[in-house]
Amino acid sequence: MTSSIDVLIVFYNSERFVGPLFRSLRRITIPVTLYCLDNGSSDDTLYKIAAELSQIPFPAYFFRSRSNNGFARGVNLLVHQGRGEFMFILNPDSELQDGCLEKLVERMQSHEAIAICEARQSPREHPKTYDPITGETTWCSGAAALIRRKAFEEAGEFDERLFFMYCEDVDLSWRFWHAGWKCVYVPEAVSRHYTQDLSPNKRRFRENYFTFRNSLFLFYRFGAWDGRSLCWKFLWKRLVRSKYTFRSRLLFIIAFIDHIRYIPYLLHTRHIWGDRKHPWVRLEETSLAG
Repeated sequence: MTSSIDVLIVFYNSERFVGPLFRSLRRITIPVTLYCLDNGSSDDTLYKIAAELSQIPFPAYFFRSRSNNGFARGVNLLVHQGRGEFMFILNPDSELQDGCLEKLVERMQSHEAIAICEARQSPREHPKTYDPITGETTWCSGAAALIRRKAFEEAGEFDERLFFMYCEDVDLSWRFWHAGWKCVYVPEAVSRHYTQDLSPNKRRFRENYFTFRNSLFLFYRFGAWDGRSLCWKFLWKRLVRSKYTFRSRLLFIIAFIDHIRYIPYLLHTRHIWGDRKHPWVRLEETSLAG
């Protein structure tokens, strides 16, 4: 019998994180099915995963792509492999603290309108507000989040046409809110996440490019005209101010030019979400305000 929870993990050059990740997965105490995708890694990620799978105490499936599909498409591909009522999306550079997934499931099952439950990331968390009583929050990070399959399918999955990496979780969360679902933060469920600020030697070229470009996508799709000053400040800070190096500003200019080709698609979809406001859709709690 297929378990009701699918654990979905997309890997890309993640060899140094595979061991700790799988050790934490083996401590899960509820029935799950694991689906892994190697996104065309060039290191030993593939072989390390293969070795770890033999020790997993629950059903597990491993897929390999010859190219890097990005996070959004990678997750969508794995979603189609499973049938679980809930899907736990987890970054490969993570370690679950004991009981993390179990607490997320308990919270998800407490209210049928919850579309996504996010675990607290340790030691770094995204700076956004949440209701301390209900846990409702503006958006949930895809680094460690439990998603209701029904809500995911109704929302149209991750928008892989727009997002290769970064901001796809914000976009999905806001589509959930506009469709009548809830996004909930569960601080007692904890996942240790080795974010890029904990990896000082990590090159951030790709991250900076997509964060800049995709933040503009969020404004086009969900922003209101009276919030345009936030967008102008975002552009001024990155393209004009001397805080950023010439190389960084050149990168942002290229990303800005690249975003133009997506404008027709963004405007075509904007009428679905951007023509009305929602109290939890807050551009000021995204990278646009950073």
